[in-house]
Amino acid sequence: MDGELDTRSVLELDEHVSSCAACTRQGAALRALSDAARQHLTRFEPSPGFERRLARAIRPHRARRAFLGATLAVAAAAAVVAMVPLHRDALLPEVVAAHARSLQPGHAFDVASTDQHTVKPWFEGKVGFAVPVHDFADQGFPLVGGRLDYLDGRPAAALVYRHGQHAVNLFVLDKAGMEDMEVRREELRGFSCWRWRARGLEYFLVSDVADGDMAPLARRMVEGSR
Repeated sequence: MDGELDTRSVLELDEHVSSCAACTRQGAALRALSDAARQHLTRFEPSPGFERRLARAIRPHRARRAFLGATLAVAAAAAVVAMVPLHRDALLPEVVAAHARSLQPGHAFDVASTDQHTVKPWFEGKVGFAVPVHDFADQGFPLVGGRLDYLDGRPAAALVYRHGQHAVNLFVLDKAGMEDMEVRREELRGFSCWRWRARGLEYFLVSDVADGDMAPLARRMVEGSR
């Protein structure tokens, strides 16, 4: 559930849980707890009057006002930074953890191929949706393989690209029935992530490649997914 297992371990665990009533009950309870936490836990965000209320509470002397004003601005910024992660859903950390795992030796591929016509059919029957597979070698990002992953408690496709010595993962998840979402960039644990939804699928493009190279790739992927 925390996205810390490799694909083989996930499959072994699923096989065990399917035949173990106690673990099935425990898994259901954990998922219910996680869902309830996401839906009902209070999320806090500084209000627009946050800094003004701090200023009134402190009531600085005129001689110290400039210094304290700067201090209040830093305090407000720190509060915002501290609270922003509460608004980031749990899926992004899962995706970044899956990308980090793929960098370990032997974890990058389940199918190694530069041929999109080999990688695409490999996913059939494994993820429950048709995986759009494209090669971007002309932009310096050749397709090198694919992998079955698990995100948000469900199978997901991971398409693997290379850019020099850097690995690039495009995660594709089934989001049937959800509205399209414009691309947005996020960052976590030193990895940049471009995220969007189109035609019932959600995409996460993750790597540590510089934005100057990744942004054009993300734009092309977004255009191709619509």
